[in-house]
Amino acid sequence: MAGITNVGFRQLCREQGGGIYVCEMITTVALVERNPKTLRMIAFGADEQPRSLQLYGTDPETTAAAVRIVVERDLADHIDLNFGCPVPKVTRKGGGAALPWRRRLFARLVKAAVDAAAPAGVPVTVKMRKGIDDEHLTYVEAGLAAQDAGVAAVALHGRTAAQRYSGTADWDAIATLKQALDVPVLGNGDIWEADDALRMVAHTGVDGVVVGRGCLGRPWLFADLEAAFNGRPE
Repeated sequence: MAGITNVGFRQLCREQGGGIYVCEMITTVALVERNPKTLRMIAFGADEQPRSLQLYGTDPETTAAAVRIVVERDLADHIDLNFGCPVPKVTRKGGGAALPWRRRLFARLVKAAVDAAAPAGVPVTVKMRKGIDDEHLTYVEAGLAAQDAGVAAVALHGRTAAQRYSGTADWDAIATLKQALDVPVLGNGDIWEADDALRMVAHTGVDGVVVGRGCLGRPWLFADLEAAFNGRPE
């Protein structure tokens, strides 16, 4: 999360429990252009493993170039592609949560990233939303396209871009995606307590959960999650 999941906050979270803690969102253009601020944002703790980096882009060639930089400079152990951003200034330009609607572009972009990361064995995952709005749902087709491109896992936030963060996350949609894909599916949306995560897994059958706003100012949520998934009462 931009401005939030910096190296300091990730350390606080890692001290609480196991998981993959993703750095702030990095734009592919800024990385390719060697933007000094962007390069400073790609900071990981000396003992941080795995180093997980999230990229945002709208062009397959630029995305591939950015991934090659990550691979050649050994900047990260895992790359996550962000197709979940619902901010209007992003979606109006066809990016973020709106990009999967452009089906061929989405497939090309994901495959470009996977192919660029493959020589180094760096796994690529995708984070997305249900679609632009209820009339323009893309998550199943996009999930299948990402799977065909070779991603290691797909994460779904059970809201549309139009919803932003309002209403209730659609866990049924997450269950539908889980049934449609062979690769691991991760669920995201409305995980505020450890019990929410257990209920999501029971409801959807997902292979894991993704936490966003639920950890804001609450890094101890990950201690609760680890305890819950390991069956410990605390």
